[in-house]
Amino acid sequence: MAVDRSRAGSWRAYGSVFTHSFSALLAYSASVWVNLLAMAAGFAFTFMVWHYALPAGPAQAPFFAYLALAFAANFSLGVAFERYVGERIREGLIATDLLKPVDYSWFFFCQASSDMVFQGFFGLAVLGVSFAFLGPALLPASGAALGLGVLSFALAFVVQFHLGFLFMQMIFATHSNYGPFTLRMFMHLTFSGMFAPIDFYGGWFGALAGWLPFRHVIYTPCAIYLGRLQGAQVGQALLSQLVWALVLMAVSRFSFDVIRRHLTIQGG
Repeated sequence: MAVDRSRAGSWRAYGSVFTHSFSALLAYSASVWVNLLAMAAGFAFTFMVWHYALPAGPAQAPFFAYLALAFAANFSLGVAFERYVGERIREGLIATDLLKPVDYSWFFFCQASSDMVFQGFFGLAVLGVSFAFLGPALLPASGAALGLGVLSFALAFVVQFHLGFLFMQMIFATHSNYGPFTLRMFMHLTFSGMFAPIDFYGGWFGALAGWLPFRHVIYTPCAIYLGRLQGAQVGQALLSQLVWALVLMAVSRFSFDVIRRHLTIQGG
């Protein structure tokens, strides 16, 4: 069988991007620790608020188990390459990136994958500490919930990445990473279910969160794993998550092909 050497070379290049990015994270792990501690401090405040807001009883443990899992998932799936791209656009270095013989979206996908794997170890450590306090409440609802939760977590990364890739393209027009990053983080923190399960919301706000893709980054995998979604709800959530992943992938790739034609290099 003939081997497409150009394609094989491309996959080797993507693998090299992954390993290089992972090595860079190992070299600068202190920044990851600082980020984790900063996020943990903010999330500890969330735990404290809910501790006093929720009535004491058996419902507290499952709720806090969800919050702990949501925090670990949010840290593991953190995709914030808007800052990196913004700096390279401002310095004019983005031109050399676009000339590389690789697909730009796959290039960033490999970088983001290395971030997820590296940060995932910290996320597991957080869950280990949380288990010491919450115990069985953090265990999966069943073996099927564990397997489907892992599948949903993988789809959550695809959704999260392409949301970030889509918002990142705004930098090509604004030449600043502050606005796109702030807007995406605002929508993520509001509608992902990071600070409370989506089913805890009500009225128009809950309906809006249910229609947006951000819920599939945090709420869907956590709710499946913990059994907050059951039966037909699980299949519907996974199907919706898959559809959003494919739609965001198609839209972000198409829009990138359009907006890169209007790139203005700053600096050089």
